[in-house]
Amino acid sequence: MCVEQGIIPEANPTFEGRWGAPFFMVGQAPGPAEKATRRPFSGRAGKELDRWMLRAGFRDPEEFRRLTYIAALMRCFPGRNPKNTGDLRPPPAAVANCAHWLDAELRLLKPKVLILVGQMAISRFLGPGSLEDRVGERFGERPVMVPLPHPSGQNRWLNAPENRERLAQALALIGELRSNLAP
Repeated sequence: MCVEQGIIPEANPTFEGRWGAPFFMVGQAPGPAEKATRRPFSGRAGKELDRWMLRAGFRDPEEFRRLTYIAALMRCFPGRNPKNTGDLRPPPAAVANCAHWLDAELRLLKPKVLILVGQMAISRFLGPGSLEDRVGERFGERPVMVPLPHPSGQNRWLNAPENRERLAQALALIGELRSNLAP
């Protein structure tokens, strides 16, 4: 449980979505903004994610959220990292304790597309590997999995032009899937 990791669990885990949504997005864990708003990707990283989804062809952020169920590997905010300005990385035991929720949601919702945000989510579904080998590629069939880097302002991976091109390829894949799946 989160308490065993020194994390106080929240009464209402952060997730959002509708039955029948063709897209299912998996992130790492809620941040402080998400803890306050109870809405996934509602902070600065969410603003960047909104811009990415516009590039992928969604009309606006609300269309993206209407067509996407959003959850995380860990359901409660892991806390701030005392060594820097970022959030704590969810500990493996806490992620394992939340895994049954994510697995049940995937079984029930049967999404057509799984968008994996950040290295932790990518590794959970695709195993160990680098972002360079995964972002811009698609994996699987049902669901199709499309990895993305984390949209955090602290993520320096996108500083490299070749990685920005990988992101553009990933967003184009999501746009293509959106054209084929969404009403």
